[in-house]
Amino acid sequence: MEVGQPDFPTPAHITEAGFAAARNGFTGYTPNAGVQSLRDSVAARVSTSSGIGVSGANVCITSGAVMALYLTLMAIIEPGDEVLVPDPGWPNYISAVEMAGGTVVPYKLDPSDGYWMDLDTLSSKVSPRCRAIMINYPSNPTGATVSVEKMLKLLKFVEDHNLQVISDEVYEDFVFEGAHVSALSHASRERVIMISGASKSYSMTGWRLGWVVAREEVIQAVSKLVEPIASCPSSVAQAAVEAAINGPQDCVAEMKAAYKRRAEIAVSILEPAGLLISKPTGAFYAMVDISNSNLNSDQFVRRLLEEKGVAAAPGETFGHSARSSIRISTAASDDDVREGCKRIRDFLSLGNLADTAQHTMSDETL
Repeated sequence: MEVGQPDFPTPAHITEAGFAAARNGFTGYTPNAGVQSLRDSVAARVSTSSGIGVSGANVCITSGAVMALYLTLMAIIEPGDEVLVPDPGWPNYISAVEMAGGTVVPYKLDPSDGYWMDLDTLSSKVSPRCRAIMINYPSNPTGATVSVEKMLKLLKFVEDHNLQVISDEVYEDFVFEGAHVSALSHASRERVIMISGASKSYSMTGWRLGWVVAREEVIQAVSKLVEPIASCPSSVAQAAVEAAINGPQDCVAEMKAAYKRRAEIAVSILEPAGLLISKPTGAFYAMVDISNSNLNSDQFVRRLLEEKGVAAAPGETFGHSARSSIRISTAASDDDVREGCKRIRDFLSLGNLADTAQHTMSDETL
C-alpha cells in the first residue's frame, strides 16, 4: 500500500495504438513540444473539462508530468526566487524547485479544513522574491479535493500578491464527491500553469507522457528546454495517449469507481478507530495517524512491514507536518486494501509500540 501506481493494466485499445505506431514505423524524433495532433487533442480535453478555450499552442507534451513540472519551474523562475510548496505535499516538488535554482517556502495544509491553507498565514510567507505557489488537488498524499469557493479565494490571493499558480492536476479524473475544480476554470491563463498527464487517468505510468498547459510564452520556453533534456517525448507513447484521449472513456470511469470503493473500504476500517486524519475525496491516498505509537514515521513503516507485512510510505517524506502519520495508497485490490487497513488498525491498537518490541530500530540504524 505504499506506491502511487494504478493496479490496472493500460487499457487494451491504448496499448494496441502504441503497438500499431511502432509497427507502422512511427519511431523517430517528433517536435520538441510533441506532435501537433496530440497537442490539439490535449487542448480539446482541457477545454472540455475546464470550460476555458485552450489551443494546441497552449500545450507542451513532456516525458511525464514530473518533467512538465521541472521544465515549468526552469521556465518561470530565476536562481534565488521563492516558490510556495504545500506541506504535506509530493516530495518531488521540493526537488524540482531546488534543481531549478529556486528556494522552497513550505506552507502548511490544515487536515481539519480538508487539507486547505490559511491564507492569512500564507500571506506572511510571500516575500518580494516569491514567484509562484504550487497546489495539488486531488492531492498526493492526502486524497483531498478543493471546492470552487476555496479555489476562488486562493486565486484572489494570487492576484493580490502577483503570483503564478502551478496547479498539479494529474489526479483530475478521480474526484469522488462533485466535480474536479481546475484552477484554469477560475483564473486568467496569465496566472495559471496546469500540469497533468496520462499516467493516472489511463494507467500509463511507464509510458511517461505528461503535459504543460499555459500561456504561449511559457509553452515556448518549456518547449525549448525539452531539447537539451530529452529532445522530445516518445513517439510511440504519444500515439498511445492520443488514442487514450480520443477513444472510449469507460476505462477511466471504471477505475474511478474502483478507487472510490477502495477509499470507502479504508474509511470504514480506519475512521471508527480514530486513525483516519481526513476522509479522502479524490486520488487514491489517505493519511493515517500514528501518533499513539511513539515511533517516528520511518520506524513505524519498517516495523509495519516486518511485523504485519504491510508496506506504507512514511509521513515525513511529504513534509514536517506529516511526521506523525503515514500515507497509504488504495491503488490495490479491494481485498488488499481491506486486509492492509485491518492490519494497520490492529498494529496501532497495541498503543506505545516503542515499548512493545525488543527489536525496535534506533534512529542511527535507520
